Amino acid sequence: MTDSIQIHRKKASFILAVSVTSYSVIATYLYNCHQINLMEYTTPIILSIVLLTLSCAFSQRFFYRYLIKNNVCISFGKQKESIPLEITQPSDTITPEVEVIEMPTAKNDYTDGYDERIAEIERVKAEQQADIMRVMHEYTTYSMAEFLSKDDLITLHENIECFAHGQCDLYKPIRSKFDTPLNTLDIRHFVWNIGIRLNISVEKCAEFIKTIFPHELKNATLFYLSKNLRTTGICKISLDIPLKGEYYFNCLKKADDETAGSDRLK
Repeated sequence: MTDSIQIHRKKASFILAVSVTSYSVIATYLYNCHQINLMEYTTPIILSIVLLTLSCAFSQRFFYRYLIKNNVCISFGKQKESIPLEITQPSDTITPEVEVIEMPTAKNDYTDGYDERIAEIERVKAEQQADIMRVMHEYTTYSMAEFLSKDDLITLHENIECFAHGQCDLYKPIRSKFDTPLNTLDIRHFVWNIGIRLNISVEKCAEFIKTIFPHELKNATLFYLSKNLRTTGICKISLDIPLKGEYYFNCLKKADDETAGSDRLK
């Protein structure tokens, strides 16, 4: 828009400049060569044009204000039909009813059976925990029967139940047999094999064996025990490292395989 106005102004300025220049050249030529003074002829014409222009401008301004003030609309061309702002629907027109579909509630559709599923999960966890404890007790009898009396073995089973449930204040001390004593490495391997399957920290494992085997571990500190549960050496109870996600003991599987093989030979 601004560029268009600038172009029109340049054109108008050019036309005015050419007109003034042409008038000056013609007036000078006529006066010098023919002694004709154009001012005598053109002045009345110029004044008449100026007066007509001013009269037209004042008349236009007057009529414009009058028409605006009195809200008069005069059209000299073909009028266009106006578009109504609001379209009124005929009374006899039947509006189709929109069927409202009731969405089923999420409670009925998506959570049906939730309580049953939770109960099933809890049942599976309880069964797995019971199976883990069964395996722990089987391993305890298998690995410790050689070193403990029957009464001490029963007490050890009770201690393992307390160990699994975090009841460290219920631990009872025991002592291995005089003729087949347990060394510290056997005890450390035993508690590590159990603790790794019960997901119990090495610090808790060290506290467990330090409490129930006070005679065998009287010279060992808790710090030493916690840092050396997996130390290798000469021992009768070896480390039994489980596969990821499993809790069965390799020594028990091996014993079962040997028993099954001897039964087949018989």
